[in-house]
Amino acid sequence: MRNDSILYEKYFDNLDSTNIFPSFSVAKSFVGTLAQIARQEGFIKSFDDPVTDYLPWLMKSDQAWKNITVQNVLDMRTGVNSDETYNSPFSDVIQLGFTRNMIAQLKKLKIKSNSKIFEYKSVNTQLLGAVIEAATQRRLPEYLQEKLWQSIGMESNAAWQTDAKGMARAFCCLNATMKDFAKLGRLYLNNGNWNGQQILDQKWVQTILNPDTMRVYQGYKNHWWSSRVIRRFNDSLEATNFVAAQKDKWYMAKNSRNGKTYYSTYNNLPAVFAQGMLGQFIYINPQKNLIIVRTGHNWKHPRLYAQRFIEDLAERID
Repeated sequence: MRNDSILYEKYFDNLDSTNIFPSFSVAKSFVGTLAQIARQEGFIKSFDDPVTDYLPWLMKSDQAWKNITVQNVLDMRTGVNSDETYNSPFSDVIQLGFTRNMIAQLKKLKIKSNSKIFEYKSVNTQLLGAVIEAATQRRLPEYLQEKLWQSIGMESNAAWQTDAKGMARAFCCLNATMKDFAKLGRLYLNNGNWNGQQILDQKWVQTILNPDTMRVYQGYKNHWWSSRVIRRFNDSLEATNFVAAQKDKWYMAKNSRNGKTYYSTYNNLPAVFAQGMLGQFIYINPQKNLIIVRTGHNWKHPRLYAQRFIEDLAERID
């Protein structure tokens, strides 16, 4: 979509615009949006509040939770001890996806690091969802329906997977149509304004859309990713030397995934996106007034993975 016009729309395998699609971690950006709405409405008094103000039971598993703020959760800088491994049925994130009682899982969480560096851990989003529910006294799907689905006129019913207790799996599992995903992108592209109604504070949106802010936060802020060029290295010194040799504003981060540690170097681009595990995207490029949504599965290609394909496509659209 560009300038509120659909430039291209395509479905495969006998699917069409009425079908709802899984989004996996794209759901995280919806939850981050709901957290901001809850703050604007005064249910969350401040993102600087300790998370234990809303989830006091966290203190029973680890007193260190009193030093973690809601903003730390939003930026995934909690130091939580949780395994984000997708290829093992015994990992923490996979167990969170199948447990019948997510609150019971959350009540066991401990802090492993006090450094508060960025570490992508899906359990942070589940905690954020719990904060929103505790603050608003509303179930997350109910709050989503009122504050986003109805407010911006989503076109179809969505589905959000829950556990046996009725708690939504906030970190994933929100299913909707392509156009409804695109509407979240349009809300951010228009600085939180929807046809004259200011649903999100403009400063909140601009914080996310600002490449320099994203650079400070290692490309992840308020449950949104920065679009960026990535070079990965197995050796930290090699990555450090690469960053030092660049004239642009590159930076480095240490990553762990599926038991492997590597060092990624980044150069931010003027766009942001919500991203799902198998290649789902809501891509927002303010400079080009452009939104790209993809809900398909990953495809195998020697060099052009889903994110790179979308970024290359955006560069070609004048």
